Amino acid sequence: MSSQRIKRLHEMLTGNPFHKKVLLTSNFSQGHQWLEQLSRTHGSVLNVSVQSPRSLALQHAQLTLVEKGLTYTSPEEIYWIVQWLMRELASDTNSYIPVSLLTPGVVHCFCSAISELRHAKIGSAELDHREFENPEKGIYVQKLLSQYESYMIKNKLVDDAELRQYVQPDPLPHVFYIVDEHLRLSKSEQDMLNTITRNRLHVLESDVPFTASESGFPFTETSFFHSLGPVAEVREVLRRMAEQNASWDEVEIIASDYAAYASAIHTAIAPFSIPCTYSQGLPISYSKAGLAASLYFEWLESGYNLDPILQACKLGLLYLPSEEESVTGCSFIRVLEKSGIGWGRERYSLLRKVKESTEHDRQIIAADLLADFFDRLFEVLPEEKEIWSPRNVLDGMNRFCDVVPSYHEYDMQAKSSIKQLLHTLDRAPYTPMERRTAIDFAREMVEGITIATDSMPSEGKLHVSSLRDGGQSGRRYTFIVGMDENSWTVADIQDPILLDMERIRISPHLITSKDKAAQQERERTSRLNMIRGTCTLSFHSYRVADNQEVNPAFELLQVFRHSSGNPEATYENLLNQLELPIGMVTSPSAITLDGQEAWMKRLIASDGQFYDSRSPVISVYPHLGNGERAVASREDFLLTEYDGVFTATSGSLAMETTSASKLELYARCPLQYFYQEVLGIKPKEVAEFDRSQWLDAAQRGSLLHAIFQQYLLEANENGGAHDYTRLQRITETAIQQAQQEIPAPSVHVMLKESDEIRKDVEIFWEGELQRTSKPRFMELALHGEDGVFQVELGDELVLPLKGYVDRVDELEPSTYKVIDYKTGNPRKFKENEYFSKGTQLQHAIYSIAVEQWLQRTGIDPQAKVVEASYYFPTFKGQGHEVTRSQNRREATARLVSLMITAMEQGLFPPTQDPGKCKWCDFRDVCGNHAVHMKEKRNDPTNGERLSLMLEVEDYE
Repeated sequence: MSSQRIKRLHEMLTGNPFHKKVLLTSNFSQGHQWLEQLSRTHGSVLNVSVQSPRSLALQHAQLTLVEKGLTYTSPEEIYWIVQWLMRELASDTNSYIPVSLLTPGVVHCFCSAISELRHAKIGSAELDHREFENPEKGIYVQKLLSQYESYMIKNKLVDDAELRQYVQPDPLPHVFYIVDEHLRLSKSEQDMLNTITRNRLHVLESDVPFTASESGFPFTETSFFHSLGPVAEVREVLRRMAEQNASWDEVEIIASDYAAYASAIHTAIAPFSIPCTYSQGLPISYSKAGLAASLYFEWLESGYNLDPILQACKLGLLYLPSEEESVTGCSFIRVLEKSGIGWGRERYSLLRKVKESTEHDRQIIAADLLADFFDRLFEVLPEEKEIWSPRNVLDGMNRFCDVVPSYHEYDMQAKSSIKQLLHTLDRAPYTPMERRTAIDFAREMVEGITIATDSMPSEGKLHVSSLRDGGQSGRRYTFIVGMDENSWTVADIQDPILLDMERIRISPHLITSKDKAAQQERERTSRLNMIRGTCTLSFHSYRVADNQEVNPAFELLQVFRHSSGNPEATYENLLNQLELPIGMVTSPSAITLDGQEAWMKRLIASDGQFYDSRSPVISVYPHLGNGERAVASREDFLLTEYDGVFTATSGSLAMETTSASKLELYARCPLQYFYQEVLGIKPKEVAEFDRSQWLDAAQRGSLLHAIFQQYLLEANENGGAHDYTRLQRITETAIQQAQQEIPAPSVHVMLKESDEIRKDVEIFWEGELQRTSKPRFMELALHGEDGVFQVELGDELVLPLKGYVDRVDELEPSTYKVIDYKTGNPRKFKENEYFSKGTQLQHAIYSIAVEQWLQRTGIDPQAKVVEASYYFPTFKGQGHEVTRSQNRREATARLVSLMITAMEQGLFPPTQDPGKCKWCDFRDVCGNHAVHMKEKRNDPTNGERLSLMLEVEDYE
């Protein structure tokens, strides 16, 4: 059964079977939906085309425009023309709208006002500024309109309103033009249509409101429900579709608040891969290119902070193709995290530095690709203080989005739309502006893009429409969601530029906000009377975010009165019949949509109380049970594998190679050693960036080491003579090289740290002048090509060692001293501690290793290392040197033997000192494990199992 409007349209079309017929509607989709309905219910009709006022005007003005050398300009291009004119006017210091107020929203308001005035056939000469409430505003609007008219004439441009001067009458005398009664036409559009049709317009009368008793709305086939929010409302719609066994292309969902409900519907149907068309589309953010665009803007606004780029990589939004298959998104993330870029465009040059410092081929390739990518971006992005324009921003974003993979048609639509924005600016005048303003205008353009826009319902697809265009598909099942009084009401908000009183004074052809709202409501209620079949009306009666109840729209109550047969029904009667609102899982339907709902129904009783969920959850997810046991075990006094204490298989923990630092790590926290060295879990190499810091601790230490080494090498080449000028030259060269390779966050920070490095070198210089020993070896590599040096600590204890010794000095012939540079604080290196519970082994092990290395290599067969020191040649350490005589070889061997045996026995408990956890990379895994361990260590039942560890801790 079709609506009265479709019946009348059929009569008008079949009444003129041999004439060409043109159906004029607000858009093509509306006209084609009407014709599809008509064909389904009354049979096909011939020789009919659908046109909008603009398309018809362009069709009949095209030839004249070409003859006169004129160019049609779209509304999108007009926006940029108005923006440029407003910026020109703002150059006057007394301008009504200064440059500081030229935001995208303000430009849109004035652009709309200019368009309405021109469509009402009001030129600048006819506009009287005294008709405005604020004469200054009137003068500004008049001046802007005059400038606009001059610009269009000068550049031979024509807008929609001006097309009326160039349209020609339809040369065919018997064309039958049908116009929708509710088609809102401006004075300019009405004149154009009269010219084209020779005043032969036939009006298609509309239906009565769908709430009227005489309407054809399916009151007896209408049901109602209310929910606890839009998401719950949408999920209930899906349940009812399933209960009715409705095919996707039999259903239309009309949303009052389209933006909110379309997003909720898209999210709800995505897991089920339900095909869907959206009459108003979806935000561009629902595509990968849209997400990338959002992160691009965040990157620009933050001053090129690396975090948005990392986020894009982690979301798989940046695809830089490489012939090397091993180069993946993880490679790009690793390179960026290691780079230490932080923010600032100049610091992206550090990507070249990463390439030089890494040994991994895939990271070298990834660094190259990233460096080239950012070079292409920065080619079109001006420097911070240079002149910007929205085109610069969009050019960069186009290059940014070009590398986004397109796995879905939404991605291709988004990329195409972004390129189209650039084409829109082709004929627009160039507008220089501040960087911040250019970003705002470009962002406003991009955020206005919609994807997945398909106003025509498609075969095999669910259709989602809005109150502006819904109800015309003629589908069997219709759901109208969001029928609450707030979303349903048509607001009559006044235009901020042309107020209602000003409109009344200026021209009868300028419609007021109240009249606009009334027209919109009449059109909507009439259009919804085209709905037939089965209908469901719903609203969410409770707004969770605001903790407020929401009332249904009056139109819903009217439909309820007809449906219930009670013309006097009240809101109370309606809510009583609806009973309890539907929630995410509290639905009377037996349909379960997904796993989340299945779990919630299993865990929540009918009265809203939660069942004991532990057993059913753990039975399905046994790993959660393991985690629960691990937590309980850690809090218990008995040592288990959850405490890092377990039985190791023979040889499973044998060391192929080690170093003094690894043994010291075991002494500090065996569990950290287990994670890092046994399981091979490595923390990410993430370079932190601090605006107040140029070089991090590692970079600064490496720089000082390089200065010291180079100076001592040159001193040895010159017979050991000290030369302060030489040291200064080496220092300045090293600082300059670091400045070139590592961009500083600011000149001030760089100069400050450079001075601090010079002070550190001064401390080193003073220490060398007082030193009596002779430097013999710097950065001594103990291991050879095989990567290991076998250090004999005892008769049966051989330590496979790999490491570098900062410096070896000769005290006297065949008598040596090992020196280890430290750039930190000497506080923890106490004079009365030799091993410090195993956390300071380097001096003892390296002394033995250097002595054996000198003897085995034949450099000095009589070599003896008698001293080792931790040397702090920095301003912070004040040249302090902690020297330890190397006379405890047996104790060293015994201590190392205890630690190795403990490892082989599977002893890897956490430290008992929570203070050591502060800077540990695994603290998120351990939590408060160290606190519990302190109590477990003191428990007598664990003494025997931890005896080796306790003995290690006896070595002060």
